[in-house]
Amino acid sequence: MVADLVADLTMTLSLPIYKRGNTFVLHIRIAGRQIKRSLATNDPALAKLRAMQLLGQITADRLGQATDKQQFLAPPVQLDSQNAIATDVPCEIPVSQESNPPLLTPIPAQAVARNAHVLPTFFAPKKALEDASVFKMARVFGEYIAVKKIKEVTKVDYASYAKDITPFFKNSDIRTLTERGVSDLILHLRQEQGNDPRTIDNKIGFLRAVINHLIKNGQFFGVNPAAAKNLVSKRERRQSGTKPIAYNDLKLVFGDSRFAKMRDEKPNIYLIVMTGLVTGMRVSSVGRLTAADLKISMKGTHYIDISGDKTIAGNRDIPIPQILFESLHEHLTAHGNFGLTERGGGKGYSDAVNKPIKAFLKEHRLEGVHKKLSFHAFRKSFNDHLLKCGVEQYICGAVLGHVDETMTTGVYAKTPSVDVLAERIDHHQIEILNYLTFTWE
Repeated sequence: MVADLVADLTMTLSLPIYKRGNTFVLHIRIAGRQIKRSLATNDPALAKLRAMQLLGQITADRLGQATDKQQFLAPPVQLDSQNAIATDVPCEIPVSQESNPPLLTPIPAQAVARNAHVLPTFFAPKKALEDASVFKMARVFGEYIAVKKIKEVTKVDYASYAKDITPFFKNSDIRTLTERGVSDLILHLRQEQGNDPRTIDNKIGFLRAVINHLIKNGQFFGVNPAAAKNLVSKRERRQSGTKPIAYNDLKLVFGDSRFAKMRDEKPNIYLIVMTGLVTGMRVSSVGRLTAADLKISMKGTHYIDISGDKTIAGNRDIPIPQILFESLHEHLTAHGNFGLTERGGGKGYSDAVNKPIKAFLKEHRLEGVHKKLSFHAFRKSFNDHLLKCGVEQYICGAVLGHVDETMTTGVYAKTPSVDVLAERIDHHQIEILNYLTFTWE
């Protein structure tokens, strides 16, 4: 029986489908039985996919792997001139009369997917449907974050994205996701959540990566519905975002005698700001510094040993002027750390640092100095300043933790030593500290 069935199915691999009216039809014979079924589409590619899925399920049924003859879902529907789903209609294709009930049973037209990548759900047997909890978005997102080799800070970002995406889709089966659904999510994030385009792209990028992971593992079929959904182009990304702020503008805020009082009122914030202004470090890297991260090279260069950055290239050594080194060492030795609390249990220290800065600006009516004055702006300001001072781009990249894409034989083998970096930027760092009237007494 099994051999005969396999032989019969082998004959069907050419996919005997033909178009009747506006609908493709599957017409096969298995073990002497004639089977005709509407594939409910006028799209040749979609018809082939549905035919292959239906053949596989008929095979499982014949082999005794399925007991419920009505477990197969296929919507005999009629398509209008725009290929849109109209209304449920009886199947026009005659079926040989047998004692067995039909293999296909209609479902409401509104539940029929318009895209091929949702077919695994609509044509899956009941057992698969019962196991659909495996593909609930919350579970899929959680498993993806757990298995990916990413840094903790990135995991926190991903968890945040998942938290925003999952409720919108009511934690549905991710395999039912459509391009229209992704577009609706983008609209929701923009209009209802107030996310900027870059943030939306980050969230959709996470969704896209998860689905690509499923596709790679044979758990999602068809085109990724989150593909090609970026709102911001690569060029726009480079040109947008936080703008560098000239140090003459930064002096109006941080070189003022009023900010100098921060040394006594909030010494941690004072030191963090000054460190960011002369190193370009990310706020997350500065915020988690301890005295153990402050080191001196064999040649006497004072530097910060950064680990746990959001990128591999970000794990680096940054030279700092001795006066700043000693100030940081004194404070961190006495207190252990800067005493900041990470947002969201690991999200970062941006709120803990930016809020006191904004409060200071508001108190002294300095909000108009720069519209986007934030700690991250220091990073671009420092890089911009070094480049204008004639520092080579590869030196700036090594200091800021950027990957030099011009290197062809390995990024890390060519990374300059901290002593070389100090020779190129130390005097610029001291110049900035003096310009901002930095003191620690």
